[in-house]
Amino acid sequence: MDDLEILSEYSLYLKEKKEEGKKVIGFIAHDNIPEELIDAAGFIPLRMIFAGNDDLMNASHDYLPPSTCAFAQSSIGLFSLKPSQFNFLDLLDYFIVSNHCVSDICASEIISKYFNIPRLNFYISYTKNDNSLKYFKLELIDLKQQLEKIRGSEIPSKDLRESILKYNKFKKRLLEINNLYMKGSKKLKIIQKALLFGPDFIQDLEQIIQEYKEKSPINQINSKDLVLTGCSIFINDYLIDLIEEAGGNVVFLDTWIGNHYSSQIIDDKLIDAKKDPLNLIIKRFHDNIYGDHSVPNYLEFKISQIEKIYHDYKLKTGKKLGVINHIIKFCDHISIMSAHLKNQLQEKGIRVLNLERDYSRANRGQLSTRIEAFMEML
Repeated sequence: MDDLEILSEYSLYLKEKKEEGKKVIGFIAHDNIPEELIDAAGFIPLRMIFAGNDDLMNASHDYLPPSTCAFAQSSIGLFSLKPSQFNFLDLLDYFIVSNHCVSDICASEIISKYFNIPRLNFYISYTKNDNSLKYFKLELIDLKQQLEKIRGSEIPSKDLRESILKYNKFKKRLLEINNLYMKGSKKLKIIQKALLFGPDFIQDLEQIIQEYKEKSPINQINSKDLVLTGCSIFINDYLIDLIEEAGGNVVFLDTWIGNHYSSQIIDDKLIDAKKDPLNLIIKRFHDNIYGDHSVPNYLEFKISQIEKIYHDYKLKTGKKLGVINHIIKFCDHISIMSAHLKNQLQEKGIRVLNLERDYSRANRGQLSTRIEAFMEML
């Protein structure tokens, strides 16, 4: 399963949904967009989880300066150049403008304005207190009303509750996938594909989980095992290949494509038919301690989590884990914490590589050298 295969399958999937009369709602990928609300409205959430290259980044410079997050640049470049494998982006009906970071806001506004995709607004607080939770509920109500206006009727609480249960089950399966021992590139492709297809992919996930549970491959991959944290590896990016070529294997994805997303599970016992389902989404927002910029003491949570993964893995396998902190160039809320993250983990005996890069093909050799040198250290 390669990137072109995933994109081709997804293109066919979206065309079928459009033929069924579904609307497609796009957004820059991050972990607080309430996809259950989009699903309950009868629409298809489409996450921008596509990486780039020089061409896509350069195509964005008419809209943003080169000193902008390379992922945001590439997202704009997709609409500007329209590569054939991304033709399904023409099926977008609306685009959500949100504020995961400054680049998210800028890129989303540009995509909506200059490529004529009607915008929906959804903004979140960067704090977690009573006032920010009240604000988050107001934003949820507003987004619900925007979606109801498009569909021409109210979204029943029953439908939203069913969507929450459906996505809960989906995230539980993704969490199991992230904890399976397999080749990192295979795990990444499974999760990437799942995030595009959503709960419609759940039977495939269950089949994969069953197949791997019947094996015991923990010592069958001769590699130096790693946790990937920081920025995600998106579709069409070559970084996972460089890691494996250097003898590494990413066994745990501590990124938005991985634990940040799949750990956001609501306790099924709380999903009561008499309660407002919006309050469940608010609770999830409150409990999201792995969001990479919106939680007080976020870095302490991250360090504690990586330390636990490291010790649990060592106890289970006898092997030590290394950590690659993946930093997309000009991603400020990852890069600004990178030195502290590295120092704190290395004081605990955990080796860390802060790997900052953009999607330029010219950097591939330099990246390979740095990753190979880190592998030698482990």
